[in-house]
Amino acid sequence: MTTRLTPRLGGALFVALIGSAATAEGHSDAGREIFNDTAQPPCAICHTLKDAGAEGEIGPNLDDFKPTVDQVLAAVTSGIGIMPAFSETLTKDEIETVSQYVVAVTGGSGAETGTYALAPSSEDASVAYLDLPGAAILAQGDPVAGEKVFRKCKACHTIDQGGANRVGPNLYGIVDATVASVDGFRYSDALTGYGGAWTPDRLAAFLANPRKAVPGTKMSFAGLRKEQDQPDVIAYLDSLDATAKAD
Repeated sequence: MTTRLTPRLGGALFVALIGSAATAEGHSDAGREIFNDTAQPPCAICHTLKDAGAEGEIGPNLDDFKPTVDQVLAAVTSGIGIMPAFSETLTKDEIETVSQYVVAVTGGSGAETGTYALAPSSEDASVAYLDLPGAAILAQGDPVAGEKVFRKCKACHTIDQGGANRVGPNLYGIVDATVASVDGFRYSDALTGYGGAWTPDRLAAFLANPRKAVPGTKMSFAGLRKEQDQPDVIAYLDSLDATAKAD
């Protein structure tokens, strides 16, 4: 027996399917935003996740690990190993959203069926400021905005004068400093061989795409994808030792 939908029922089903697809896309965008930006420090610093454009190497590669929802929920909520807990900085809904997102894009088990209709993110790091001279890049930057952007870097870098090295070197006085010159930090051969100074234009290139600017670097951060973030962060870092430079 052939079942036929009435025009009214068929129309309602079409609207429902369109609405479901729109909801799926919205959920994926929300999960990706939490993974890359909302969580502090961002998950992208430590983990590789292809859909999010993340290439972190500190924690597990999530594309290979394919975690379950329960595993992600537990790790994000309470922390695990060196991974901090996010229960006080993310809401329960945000933790649920990013957990479902990670599982959906990695093919792990426990994701809500049909929740996400995902396509890999193809957004590349902007290079809008790479051809500008150093003074122009600093002039374009807003140190106040740069301080906010830099929050995603604090998991790996300190910025106080004489501050300790973490996963990455202390960045106080980094603007115009000699590359790979922070005492006590073990740099990659690639960065040691890069040579020269961290002029604003070189910093902009590195911040936009570290592995493209210095192939072989151990820097796991994928890069600042919003074009204004580059000069803002550079201006902020430059402002930290502005008094010392003036003297």
